[in-house]
Amino acid sequence: MPDRSEPLSSMGTGLRSGWLVWMAVAVAVTFVVWTAGVLPALPPLPARPQADPVTGLVSMLADLAARLAAVATMGGLVGIVIVTPAGPDGSLSDAGHRMAGWVGRSAQVWFAAALLMTFANSAFVNGVPMGYAFGLQAWWTFQSTTPSGLAWVLAAAVALATAVVAGLSRRKAAFALAWLAGILAAAFVGVTGNVSVGLDHDWATDAAIAVALTMVPLASAAVGTVFAARVVPAADAVAAVGRYHRLVVPVVVVAGCAHALIAWQALAGRSPLEVFYGLPTLGLLLCLLLLLASWAWRQASGHAGPSAVPSRAVASVTRDVAILVGYAAFLVAANHVPPPRFLVPQTIQINYLGYEVDIPATLERLLGLGRPNLLWVLLCLGSMAAYLWGVALVRRRGGRWPLANLLAWLSGWGVTLYLAVSGLWMYSTAVFSWHMLVHMTVNMLVPILCVLGAPFSLIEAASRQRTAGEPPGPREVLDALSGYRPLQRLLSPPVLWVNYVASLFLVYFTPLFPWLMKYHWAHQLMLLYFMVTGFAFFSLIVGTGRQSWRLPHLVRLALMMSIMPFHAIFAVGIIMARSLIGANFYQTIDVAWVGDLMNDQNIAGQITWLTGEIPIFIAVIALAAQWFVQDKRDAARVDGLIDGEDDPLEAYNEMLAQLADHDRQSHQQVSNHPVEGKP
Repeated sequence: MPDRSEPLSSMGTGLRSGWLVWMAVAVAVTFVVWTAGVLPALPPLPARPQADPVTGLVSMLADLAARLAAVATMGGLVGIVIVTPAGPDGSLSDAGHRMAGWVGRSAQVWFAAALLMTFANSAFVNGVPMGYAFGLQAWWTFQSTTPSGLAWVLAAAVALATAVVAGLSRRKAAFALAWLAGILAAAFVGVTGNVSVGLDHDWATDAAIAVALTMVPLASAAVGTVFAARVVPAADAVAAVGRYHRLVVPVVVVAGCAHALIAWQALAGRSPLEVFYGLPTLGLLLCLLLLLASWAWRQASGHAGPSAVPSRAVASVTRDVAILVGYAAFLVAANHVPPPRFLVPQTIQINYLGYEVDIPATLERLLGLGRPNLLWVLLCLGSMAAYLWGVALVRRRGGRWPLANLLAWLSGWGVTLYLAVSGLWMYSTAVFSWHMLVHMTVNMLVPILCVLGAPFSLIEAASRQRTAGEPPGPREVLDALSGYRPLQRLLSPPVLWVNYVASLFLVYFTPLFPWLMKYHWAHQLMLLYFMVTGFAFFSLIVGTGRQSWRLPHLVRLALMMSIMPFHAIFAVGIIMARSLIGANFYQTIDVAWVGDLMNDQNIAGQITWLTGEIPIFIAVIALAAQWFVQDKRDAARVDGLIDGEDDPLEAYNEMLAQLADHDRQSHQQVSNHPVEGKP
């Protein structure tokens, strides 16, 4: 039996199943070229120019190359962060250094392909030859007016940053942050494609985000496992296969539901068997079924267990990598083939929102069930389920978790879940006053409650401590991130304070706000950003447990008080504004029953003022309670020292007495034994 402490490559077994991946790449390229040849023969879309065949071919090939290189890069990042061991200070091991070289090379390919897409895809979407995008001014005009082009600009920037990290950084935290940035870039590319057009595109866009948040981690875990098997001990490779294996079923189920929703929206009632768009749609679902079949085979053959033969276990994951290559090819086709939804006429409100808000808002409609925001529903349910699972792990190990923390976390996400399914959220996308109510709740109240839940402390309590040389777990990854100096500076009190205060004025009093409101994905991103910003800032104020910056309670109170004048100025600025905030957006969607938009804006300012005071009051109460408890603990500790044997004052007096006694004894000895030659 081979030595499981050696990498597979040193055993002479290698990874002979790699040929399957290269065959899948060849088939994927062939399919993409064939699809590009079919595109010019499809009926042209009404009132939309059609790009020339060369532009379409370049766009599709560059898209495929970018997606495959991105998965290879992010797979290497996962292998570095999760599979390879790390030093005590979070530094890379020898295996991590080798994988960093692979990450750097694949990131360069990703950067080149994404940069090419900023020319080719922008021209393809606008129906012009690719040559029109050459030239700095023309190129920027295309990017600033084409969301998909802007998404590829972000992807190119992330790829370039990852290549720099791979070449210069020697800390796991940097590679973990690069992986998170890669997921964001993949989601941005996904939501700016065909899913962002037509009736119900808000649901399709949220489904595309769900696909990115599930399939990108799964694909990177598969690639990372195969890559790491070449440089880590065989036992660690088998363990990585087991962890990947446990991801497959839940990820495929969520991604399958998301793809089904996207297909329902894009096909617009047409059968996938009667339109060309049905081919990539069915192909994506077929790939998910093949992943489930591969999982079932691995389960039946025992290739995912701790006693599995290493080479066969890794080969079973390589099979999944080949399936995922095909999945990427079908994604490229779905992003370029016009869906039937494009042929359905749509109103301005549907174009911007994905639905119409022609029914006036009443108290019953606002507080009752509305149009669910799928992304936030998934985030709420996932966050609550993950927290409960963590509490269960703590209790299973014999520990206890404070009930107050649990209730705070569930309350924060419960409030968000209610908003996400109520009419408040649905009308907030079209009415500024209700938008500010939702915004201030997500930016202030929800983050405060979630911070009081102490999620990072729960991760630490629920995670098993890894031994030396063992691949890191959630606690070790969190330790590496919290000890990473660039991230610490980014999360320092001055930076968080400026970001929290300035972001309100930067978004709402500039042309950025109407631009963000035009796109469903941008509106979602805006609210997510404000929630994360609020969580980071209030972690300084009422955060407990693990913290990068532990501030005295008096400083925390000062920080809290310092934001109140700026919040008041922001609210008064909305009330006193003589021009309409987001005028282009609100006048374009023309919600007739809203009436006077300036009067609605005045109401929005009043709501902003009121909804900001309540969360601040809650934060002050929580801070006062924490301050009181801390002072009580300090007093009890001092009393214990005074009453106990370790009283520092008593110990000091005893030390002085001992020194004095020692000095007297020495003096007596000198007196009893005179020095020779002296009387």
